[in-house]
Amino acid sequence: MENESKNFEEFITIYNELDEFMRKELNQDYWVSHSELIRRMAKTNKIFDIYKDELLSFARLRNAIVHNPDKREAHPIAEPHDYIVMKYRKIRDNVLRPTRALDIAVRSKNIYTASFDDKALDVMAAMKEHGYSHIPVVEDGRLVGIFSENTIFSYIVNTGNLSLEKDVKVRQFSEFIPIDKHQSETFAFVSRDALALEVEEMFAKKLRKGKRLAVVFITETGDPREKVLGLVTVWDIAGYREE
Repeated sequence: MENESKNFEEFITIYNELDEFMRKELNQDYWVSHSELIRRMAKTNKIFDIYKDELLSFARLRNAIVHNPDKREAHPIAEPHDYIVMKYRKIRDNVLRPTRALDIAVRSKNIYTASFDDKALDVMAAMKEHGYSHIPVVEDGRLVGIFSENTIFSYIVNTGNLSLEKDVKVRQFSEFIPIDKHQSETFAFVSRDALALEVEEMFAKKLRKGKRLAVVFITETGDPREKVLGLVTVWDIAGYREE
């Protein structure tokens, strides 16, 4: 019973915090309903856009709890489940303290990269040793493509060459390294201001369409020609979700 009471209290507190935030952001007085504020925020705020349906449902639950005609005999009329409170809390935290994609990314200084002049077998050995699935290929500080298992497979299928010379360079695979040459996977670029939640949604959308988004690269403005500041994989998203 004590835990139920805490759920109820925290649920209402979160509602009030979000309500105050939206009214300040939109400069709206209390005559505008909470649900209408959510709809307006969803037009300009990515977090509200993604969670609009859940937030509207939580608003209806709050109203049912607060505007209870039998409050004297049965209060609260409904108890939010632990999972609902946890989800509401996470949305609140994303709104008030949004996590940027760069905050969960592998930063540039920690990214293992290759150049066209590196030995392909050395790069493949590093992939095996460290569990890397995608190696950015960089020339003159600029990303020119990705060396991956997909690259190797495409090379073998198209050339029929099942063996590699010891000193063969990454350059040998140059036809299959550009990011638009990876047939079974895609890549994306976002700006340094992109939210972790936005990147998470990018992975989810590709998955729903039956496509695989392998890596999201972060640059200053999201331009692929800019220096890579960091990269995010689905594993980084999984770690962020578990926090």
